[in-house]
Amino acid sequence: MNQNHEFLAGVLRQGNRALAGYASRDLLQKHPDAATGFAPDPFAGWQNWLAIRLEELAAAIRANRPRLFISQVQWGKAVLQSRGISSESFRNGLVCLREVLASELPEQFRPLATEYLDQALEAFDEPSADLSARLLPDTEMGRLASTYLLVLLEGDRRRATRLILDALDRGNDVRELYVHVLLPAQAELGRMWLANEINVAEEHFASQTTKMVMAQLLPRATSQPANGKTMIAAAVAGNQHDIGLHAVADFFEIDGWRTVLLGANVPARDLVQAVDCFWADLLGLSVSQTTQFETVKTTIQAVRGSVRGTEVKILLGGRAFTDSDDLPKQLGADGYAADAVEAVALGRQLVGLD
Repeated sequence: MNQNHEFLAGVLRQGNRALAGYASRDLLQKHPDAATGFAPDPFAGWQNWLAIRLEELAAAIRANRPRLFISQVQWGKAVLQSRGISSESFRNGLVCLREVLASELPEQFRPLATEYLDQALEAFDEPSADLSARLLPDTEMGRLASTYLLVLLEGDRRRATRLILDALDRGNDVRELYVHVLLPAQAELGRMWLANEINVAEEHFASQTTKMVMAQLLPRATSQPANGKTMIAAAVAGNQHDIGLHAVADFFEIDGWRTVLLGANVPARDLVQAVDCFWADLLGLSVSQTTQFETVKTTIQAVRGSVRGTEVKILLGGRAFTDSDDLPKQLGADGYAADAVEAVALGRQLVGLD
């Protein structure tokens, strides 16, 4: 890690609110039409939005990967477009942010920061990230996923549960229901929340119902004999999303592992204790945002320093690595898996089961 990258990343993270505030002020003064879409307080809306982009910029600089920031800008552009906010206003906001960094940062660090923003602006007109509907009801499972999500959004927990249990009674495998129904429905739910098509309460209700359904499916799965291995599953501190993690833990349990599911937002010190207490063979960590990379790194370092740290294998997963699946090993992990099926296959290899 280049010391300049590390120092600049720290400055951007610590000063993100102030720097974003300067940029938001300039944006609204130079482009008053940018106020549309962030009512009732456009300044606060843009400040919050640009502050998050600065955290993403810091993560990309720390990792020395400009493409990470470009991808986050593309994702942000798609989110704003889905909410009816002009992408041109976002572009102007990034230009204002570049100007603020060029004037406010220590002179020796300005070129590095502006270089990353220049690359993001050059790529700004690339196709946006795809935020179109994820559910395509042209298959039996696709139709079931669409119906399940619709019932969730109607607030009918009992009927939603019955839909899935009836599908299980018809002979569908538990893992198939996870992969082709529950997780796609959850992905669509996330898209709808990002696009401001549903509110937080609706998202929470649907997510909690899906966790309840998973808890009923797991005992009815046909599991492999116990293999003597223990897997701990946790989302790193700051990551509040854990339904995908639940699925991964359940897939390992079906494969014959003892699984210890710790859930969302687990501090490093608690993970260290869990790895030693349960004598873990494999630790699966879920990471949802690029801004959590530094947390991942320090968490892995803490685990490696534990009693079990030199023996336990560490597997990372989550959408944060979509554009950089080689980064997990640089952070200290033993591997990366894109989904639950891949996680089980790689986990078996890492601990010598295959």
